[in-house]
Amino acid sequence: MPDTVFPFRPLQGSALVHALLRAGLIAPERYLEALRTVRDDRFWRHWGRRVLLALAVGQILAGIVFFFAFNWADLPPFAKLGVIQAGIVLCTLGAWLGRNQPIAWEALLTAACVLVGVLLAVFGQIYQTGADAYTLFVGWAALILPWVLASRALVPWAVWLVVTGAGAVTYAVQIAIPLGWISLEGAVLLLALFYGFALLVRETAMRYGIPWLRPLWPRRLLVAAILTLTLSTAVSGLFESVIIPDGWMAVAGYSTAAIGLGIVCVRLLDLPAVLMAVLSGCLFLTAAGGRIVFEWLDPEVGAFSGLVMLVLAVFGSAFALLRRLRDWMAAHD
Repeated sequence: MPDTVFPFRPLQGSALVHALLRAGLIAPERYLEALRTVRDDRFWRHWGRRVLLALAVGQILAGIVFFFAFNWADLPPFAKLGVIQAGIVLCTLGAWLGRNQPIAWEALLTAACVLVGVLLAVFGQIYQTGADAYTLFVGWAALILPWVLASRALVPWAVWLVVTGAGAVTYAVQIAIPLGWISLEGAVLLLALFYGFALLVRETAMRYGIPWLRPLWPRRLLVAAILTLTLSTAVSGLFESVIIPDGWMAVAGYSTAAIGLGIVCVRLLDLPAVLMAVLSGCLFLTAAGGRIVFEWLDPEVGAFSGLVMLVLAVFGSAFALLRRLRDWMAAHD
């Protein structure tokens, strides 16, 4: 049948149930039963196994860190370094032996990447190198980069992006900002651009059908990171007694990021990412409006009422917008 008759793909799964409920074809009391009928149990079992594995790996790595913290004074230097190096070797060997099992490969390689950072931190504590903190993160990112490139897995890439971002932040705080090379707002915007570039690479690679990039959580994690970074500096700039040019730059950077990411995520039919963009916009508008309200109205009487009305208007409008976007995405999914 021609596309002019059915311009969109038919609804499936929970989207179909939502549409039938809105159309009155499913009774509200049968809604949960209908959802259970279309639920993909295989997906949720797979998701549950991965979440439990991630929690287990995280707990083991946290246990290693706390073990050294608690027994630091009683362990000789050889034991401190030897245990961590043995852990790195065992994780790397286990990842290689289990390379045909994606979950084992990803979990063990991620553990090895984290233990490299622990090794560098312990080495610095033992020998008191006196190096700046950013060298830890830069060295950590450089050492695990070959593993990350070879991993073809998302979690090691996420670890590398976090470590690289931490290195950039500590370098800016310890070196670049004190020397006047860059402002705090400029450093944050550069880091947001770095994560934006990572997001662009991920979305571009997705178009080439790379299977391990298919999960959506990296996109949402990067969107959350970009919005958090830009929003924090924009709101901070708004509450300066006089907004300086760097503050206006932060506001412009956040506005560009929020609007751009919102539009892109709408086109990608990613409602959670759109929700993050809209929510961050609500927080920004509330902060900006709050400053105006408290400057123009009496702080003891009118300002509080004005702020309440502002919050209701902003979040009410956002709720209406999200409902319209949800319906539009469901129709185009």
